[in-house]
Amino acid sequence: MDKSKRSGFALPAVLGILALTSLACATAWRMQWVNQQLLNVQSHLIRNQQIAEGVLSLAFTDAQTRAFFPTNALEREKLQLRLGTAMCQAGICAPKTLVNLNAEQWHNLLDQSQPVSAADLPSNNVSAFYWVEVWLNANVPEIVSSTLLQTTPAVPSAPSPFIYRITVLVQETSYNPTSELSKPRPNTLVMQAIWSRQTETAQSGQWHSWKSLA
Repeated sequence: MDKSKRSGFALPAVLGILALTSLACATAWRMQWVNQQLLNVQSHLIRNQQIAEGVLSLAFTDAQTRAFFPTNALEREKLQLRLGTAMCQAGICAPKTLVNLNAEQWHNLLDQSQPVSAADLPSNNVSAFYWVEVWLNANVPEIVSSTLLQTTPAVPSAPSPFIYRITVLVQETSYNPTSELSKPRPNTLVMQAIWSRQTETAQSGQWHSWKSLA
């Protein structure tokens, strides 16, 4: 084979190798970008979970400062009358029947929630809201058997007349995913937990479980 024919075969081979090399580089860059997006999603999710856990404790302490927060069964009945058809007011709830809402449904109840003060949040691009459901201890079996929330350890039937189911919603106010690969977006997280008092009037108590709804 003469020299001109060998040169003719060499050029397509070189071009093919260059094309494969470019494709490999593009694929590697793409995978690196995707991994970075996934890491960003995970980091936002972890941060929002940590914020929600902090708000869970804050929510109950804050709710007790409200004049209409019930301390006995009669006050809870008065709160139900005050609420009318609403489930909650300013984050305090006394539902007549147990309803297991999903994350989107809680988001739709933001007008009945209590916003958390920006001073109590670690970042100015995050907002948080809470709801505290006040349940009579007679409702313990129904709440514990909820498919959305399992409790460990078990909720005691005494000494407090109440148990509390607290729901926290955390959302980022300035998080903009760069592509569909960033979804499902971690800009909203809803967490729920059950808490009971140590004594009938104690400010301290015990957490029995928590559940992430979104």
